[in-house]
Amino acid sequence: MRLTFHTNALGSWAIGDLARFARQNGFSGLEVGPSIELDYDAMSKARQESGIEYACFTYCRNVLDVDPEVAAWHRQNVLDRVKMAGRLGVPLMVTATGRAQNLPMEDSLAPGMEFIGEEVLPLARELGVKVAIENCPAIGNVAVSPFMWRRLFEGLPELSLAYDPSHLVWQFMDPYRPLVDFAGRIVHVHAKDTEILEHRLNDTGIEGQGWWRYRIPGWGQLNWTRIISGLLEAGYTGAVSLEHEDPVWEGSDEKVTHALRLGHRLLTGIWGTD
Repeated sequence: MRLTFHTNALGSWAIGDLARFARQNGFSGLEVGPSIELDYDAMSKARQESGIEYACFTYCRNVLDVDPEVAAWHRQNVLDRVKMAGRLGVPLMVTATGRAQNLPMEDSLAPGMEFIGEEVLPLARELGVKVAIENCPAIGNVAVSPFMWRRLFEGLPELSLAYDPSHLVWQFMDPYRPLVDFAGRIVHVHAKDTEILEHRLNDTGIEGQGWWRYRIPGWGQLNWTRIISGLLEAGYTGAVSLEHEDPVWEGSDEKVTHALRLGHRLLTGIWGTD
């Protein structure tokens, strides 16, 4: 396994600065998010000078937005990143299914699969890029549960899973079982934790606000030794990517970079090396 981090954590930084920080702080590479300009020369130079890898390109937005212009914009961004991944030799594109706001979740799967199956996968196949679907419910996405993953993979067996266990915590689902049941599908892992604020939950109920929040690994409910053990037992060899969305460690670059170092220290302390 290799430890990377999602560039959204420091979204205002240039790719060269991100690559240098990754190298200087023991990360093997970057997960390149949507804020990074698709500049081939700049990205090639940053990678060459730092010696880090680009684990994947990630663009998770609602490709089925109710506004057709917005939907078209997001679709083009997905395709542009697949093209850049192919050009740079990046092996993986992480994206979302999209979710039609006027349809129930299960009925919304078909139109998302149509775009992925007819446009994304043929292009990715041509360029030697694998495509994985993230499981975040908040990004215009229906691939948010084992039930939906099975339906998705039955229809598009080429697809893989970019697994983020933090999303299952606040849905009160088992975040460890997918490491067994979908071991052969998981090609990318987001290292992000979730904290349940019991006092707030008891006051508002699950339809209230503010009863859970994302945390850096080790600061929430998840047992990261159990997660890393599950990945190792499954023979996982992909990237574990720190995705920083912790409100306690936001507000300045100093807080964010310190949080990334904390996450690095915890995770590499479990498996011994990045």
